[in-house]
Amino acid sequence: MITEYVDCAEFKRLIVDKKLKPATLKYYLRRMGIVFTASNAEQFAEQVYTIFLGAGEISELRDLMNNDTNYEKSLVMNLVLKKESQEDIIDILLDEINKKKSIKSEDYFIENPVRTQDGLYVQFSYTRKLPGRNKLLEYEKRFLKLNIRKASQHEVVVDIRQQSSIDSKNALTFINNIVKSEELINVRHINLELLSSKNKVEFFDRIAAYSFDLWQLKTITGITVKQGLNDEEDEDVVVDEDENSPTLTGISQAVLNGSGLRSNEFVQESLKKGYIISAMRYRYEHKKDTTEFAVVLSFRNQDLRVDIDKTYFEDEGKILVQPLVKAEQNDIIIAFQNSANQVFGTLIKEQRND
Repeated sequence: MITEYVDCAEFKRLIVDKKLKPATLKYYLRRMGIVFTASNAEQFAEQVYTIFLGAGEISELRDLMNNDTNYEKSLVMNLVLKKESQEDIIDILLDEINKKKSIKSEDYFIENPVRTQDGLYVQFSYTRKLPGRNKLLEYEKRFLKLNIRKASQHEVVVDIRQQSSIDSKNALTFINNIVKSEELINVRHINLELLSSKNKVEFFDRIAAYSFDLWQLKTITGITVKQGLNDEEDEDVVVDEDENSPTLTGISQAVLNGSGLRSNEFVQESLKKGYIISAMRYRYEHKKDTTEFAVVLSFRNQDLRVDIDKTYFEDEGKILVQPLVKAEQNDIIIAFQNSANQVFGTLIKEQRND
């Protein structure tokens, strides 16, 4: 959150220099009920720069400025309290995090955990050494946030928000240290390896078929197959929308018409060669406005990642790539984490009943 006053002249300069795209600001203001029709950046800047915007609005506009770091990335897992315990799992986790905070660590710095209505969150940071010999750029400070949502008295969803995938190792170490200290808690991973060969494919089909209140599936924009989830040396086979691949068109058609991924020739051949689907990129469109987003569900090692790849909106007939505000991205991430959790849990139960 920005806490200092941003002078309107600086705001105007961002628009004129097109660091804040006029179309982006028009989109943002239009959602607030403010409409401008200026056709160029200079005219638009003159019209808009005297509007008083608070710290919250300026923070959201900063998030909207086109930058890869403004797309939310997450890793998700569950923590489960053993049934013999009568304590609330949030109370136990809060106590353990505070214990870790009281002990100085060379690996990371923990901020004060904050209890919320449905769980808690805590942010921590660590220092990463960068390659190269420049002393000024030798170290980089990285930040992670753990959002812990209560699913029941005995179970929580751990939602790790990270700047990039390189941060997840430190977050997992932090969680494992908590679990080791508290014997009553187990980690429940959303682990693709726990699914049968059939259900490894079925997982991605059911995500595509999942019904959301505000969004509907438009197309599949990417698929990754891999020989295994644990061997980092195995190369991914990626089919991406940038390649204008007929293979991807066929996969989209198979998913959208309900025949499923297994009906696609590329998927069939990949499965015969021993590959598994390790990631899928889905593109959704809003049911009521012109925004769209691409979300990636991917598996590495034992865990599921849910990342927003890109978000889009339409302006004057053109589709523009533009990050949504963090609150909207957060809603999307949580919705897909919850749907993935539900689909995975259902498939595990079905396997047990077979």
